[in-house]
Amino acid sequence: MDKRTYAILGTGALGGFYGAKLQKSGLAVHYLLKSDYQQVRENGLIIESKDGDFVLPQVNAYNDVNKMLQCDVVIISLKTTQNQLLSDLLPPIVKDDGVVLVLQNGLGIEAEVAEMMKIVL
Repeated sequence: MDKRTYAILGTGALGGFYGAKLQKSGLAVHYLLKSDYQQVRENGLIIESKDGDFVLPQVNAYNDVNKMLQCDVVIISLKTTQNQLLSDLLPPIVKDDGVVLVLQNGLGIEAEVAEMMKIVL
């Protein structure tokens, strides 16, 4: 079993779907939520997909990045209009040897994230 921990920054349709797929396969996933935080805490993460609907009744949901665990893999699925928040969101949750995966529509964000994290692409 994979012991890596995963964080989803931006638990909307895209981040919620891929995070839920990872969690459903048995991986430890931590979700940063904004407006849906209370809904997910109370009812779980609800996924509706052409491949089949499912509910994860228990999820590691957070509304404050500073309360999240440091993770091995951090998946950025925020809307690109929120990328200015990344310099505050990433450092507290990426482990020193962690990986950041950009899962956004758009070009050029990888270099910005690498600069923030002081890594080489």
